[in-house]
Amino acid sequence: MTMRLTAKTVAGVAMCAALMSAGCQAGIDTPVAAPDSGSAPVPAAVPQAEVLQAVQAAADLRDLPANITTDELLATSGDYAEQWSIEGCEPALAQTRLDDIGPCTLGDTAGDRTMVLIGDSAASMWHGALDLIGKRNGWRVIALTKSNCGPAALTYYQWQLERAYTECDDWQDWRMEIIGQEKAEIVVMAGFFDGGNQGPGRDTTPRVWRDALVKTIAELPEGTQAFLLGNIPRPAESPSECVASNPADLTRCAVPAAEALPDQAGWSGAAELTGQTYVDVDPWFCTEVCPAVIADQLVYSGKYHLTAEYARYLSGSLEEIMVPALTAPR
Repeated sequence: MTMRLTAKTVAGVAMCAALMSAGCQAGIDTPVAAPDSGSAPVPAAVPQAEVLQAVQAAADLRDLPANITTDELLATSGDYAEQWSIEGCEPALAQTRLDDIGPCTLGDTAGDRTMVLIGDSAASMWHGALDLIGKRNGWRVIALTKSNCGPAALTYYQWQLERAYTECDDWQDWRMEIIGQEKAEIVVMAGFFDGGNQGPGRDTTPRVWRDALVKTIAELPEGTQAFLLGNIPRPAESPSECVASNPADLTRCAVPAAEALPDQAGWSGAAELTGQTYVDVDPWFCTEVCPAVIADQLVYSGKYHLTAEYARYLSGSLEEIMVPALTAPR
């Protein structure tokens, strides 16, 4: 655990005051461990119909559920890597490949069928869902994710380095090699698209994104099935901070869907052009509004990521869509 005297600490202090928790400690990170690959019971899938009912009910939720702790609110107040990364499987900016994909291997690690997850941190945040899907269906899951290195075949801009992210170009080549070597039958693609993926002065339009996704799909081995996960909603402020400030009226944290839902045309367009599967995630988050708490769980980590718990909760919804591919004969 690390102590950070940052904006997170300040936010934590504000949340502690809002919740009037005498035991609150601001600024403490609790890393999320990699999914347990041991013999722990695998949770049953929550049916998509139940998820949709929970989303509907959450629109009117006012009081903070008793099971949501101050520590959870602190941990999910920002987009912290501890919340979505896989321990031992988060390549540094300069890395263009991994020498060992063992830490990135989830699901049924002894399974004889393989799926691969590719994309940036907005793909990595789904690893808990795919881990459960793999365990329930006997599939090995390999996460080949790298921050700021999305699934679309583009040269991305690295904002920290303030230059074209050429290391991502090399990573994209390497991950395609691994997909072939591991004989992946399914590839799940997810990533952050906001129009600025290629950097200043370059408008990454939905059409540019679509065409780059099509290029990635064309490079997959013949017969590989791709699932394209649309982007999650984007609230204007950290939902957890809003929840901490309004524990008796969570409706204040339910953002209008028209303001939060992103443009999914690039994702759906690529799936249509290639005959692959677009996964419309919007109904798993929003009705007319997008609540911050659904099924007694915090939905967002910061503004741009899912919490690990909510990703796992959605595993059944995603699994229902993937069933034909999961059960198809080889």
